[in-house]
Amino acid sequence: TNHDLSNTVIMQLSHTLSANTFYTIGASYIDKTHQYYLYQDPTDPRYVNPQDALLLDSYSFQTGGTDMTNYDRETRTAEIKFDISSQMDQTNLVKGGVEFRHHRLYERNITLQPIQSELSFNPATSDPFITPTVLPESSLAHSEYTHEPTEFSAYIQDKMEFKDIIVNIGVRWDYFQPDGEVLSDPTDPNIYAPLKPNNQFFDYNGDGIQESNEPTKTLADRQAYWYKKASAKSQFSPRLGVSFPITATGIVHFSYGHFFQIPRFERLYENPDFKIGSNTGYAGNIGNADLQPEETINAELGLQEQLTDDIGTDVTAYFRDIRNLTGTGTDDEVITFDPSRYYVRYANKDFGLVKGIVLTITKRFSQGMTATADYTYQIARGTASDPLETANAIAGGTLPQIQLNPLQWDQRHTLNVTWSYSPHPWGVSFIGKYGSGNPYTPVGSVDITSLLTNSANMPSFFDLDTRAFYEFPLNPFKAMVFLRVFNLLNTRNEVQVYPRSGSADYTPDEYFAIVNNLAKQQANTVQQYYTNPTFYSEPRRIEFGCNLEF
Repeated sequence: TNHDLSNTVIMQLSHTLSANTFYTIGASYIDKTHQYYLYQDPTDPRYVNPQDALLLDSYSFQTGGTDMTNYDRETRTAEIKFDISSQMDQTNLVKGGVEFRHHRLYERNITLQPIQSELSFNPATSDPFITPTVLPESSLAHSEYTHEPTEFSAYIQDKMEFKDIIVNIGVRWDYFQPDGEVLSDPTDPNIYAPLKPNNQFFDYNGDGIQESNEPTKTLADRQAYWYKKASAKSQFSPRLGVSFPITATGIVHFSYGHFFQIPRFERLYENPDFKIGSNTGYAGNIGNADLQPEETINAELGLQEQLTDDIGTDVTAYFRDIRNLTGTGTDDEVITFDPSRYYVRYANKDFGLVKGIVLTITKRFSQGMTATADYTYQIARGTASDPLETANAIAGGTLPQIQLNPLQWDQRHTLNVTWSYSPHPWGVSFIGKYGSGNPYTPVGSVDITSLLTNSANMPSFFDLDTRAFYEFPLNPFKAMVFLRVFNLLNTRNEVQVYPRSGSADYTPDEYFAIVNNLAKQQANTVQQYYTNPTFYSEPRRIEFGCNLEF
């Protein structure tokens, strides 16, 4: 069960200094907690031995056991922002501002374990219920951290309005202090189980053998040199925008800018104690608090044309160059002091290239009706859609892709249409959405090897939502009853497919399992195993209610 609670406090003050100058001060505080557990008490006697949950074969649903995860996360963010605008003269509107954010991130991730006497388990004779215990933080089953990163930014821009052209020019400076640590020696990551002799004891003579006069090092001894602070990151980001008329009803607009984005916090602080498994080969992942910020260079060129008093069009071509995305590569595998083990560390490896064109037609509200339609043609390619894509490929024994591939959100064609009609006191509106299928990676049916990443597309989807309302007075109040219908036509969109068939309805794997008698009939059939409702979009949903305004 997930337990979520959030509290938000927002304040904003605006102050006009003169007819040409005003400023705003904003402050906010957000506190979000997320907990995930089966039973609130980690020592609850209803927990079942994890070995009771082992699957009988590859085609069986899990029929026993309990979720042993006990997860707790709290995020607090305090922010203060100051902006000032001044119309310096008839030509120049100058804006500037600063923003400061302070985060406090706490995470605890525990996998409950049976006590020592319950580790030996026989499903036929052993008591399935256990006495769960929380292993110490030195174990792989217990992870906990608290970090307080900070962000600061400042910007200034000038909007210059001339007779036939408008120019926006500005620059933004971003600063990020991650409040994290990285390893001083990546070849010996786990401070609780060091591999090198000189980290296990004071190796005075350097021979790697502990003598009687060479005491064992304590955890405190290693903590003095084991980590080093991650460095602060900063970036200047220029912005430029230009628009000018080309006809009495047409305007050309152009923009270019650099954008700064800090990596996801979980990529910075994952596996905070840098613990890896004792198995040979691939032994796990670690975060990297020293990741560089992700940078996007965005450029747009468009034309706006007013066709009638209430209908206008806009055609915009855009280009996004995305750099320093978090990823993993073969050169991010770190061989430990024990050469039979390696782990993977996040790095700024991946990049993407997005380009497209958007055509928009807008009918402003008149005579009770408004409507919009926009069509997007987009190509999104990159080195990886998932930061662990390369690491997982290597761990699975396949070669990673090194060329640009379609990204998972590479939807080539997208069409959105809205229509509303609202003569007082009632109204009705529709939203239609069409999209060509997102990419997926097919699997060959002959040699059972993966083909090129995201080289095929899933089926397209279509969705239609509607809303209707009626207002009536209810002195001294005003009431409104409404009806909302999502997926009005009950369209069965395929949102995920089997990689061997490209369909959510069937896969040759099902036939293969049946004819070769690979699956024993247990609590479910093979046909039931391959009937997956999560591969489809949500069916029709109807909501109705009432708003009361006063």
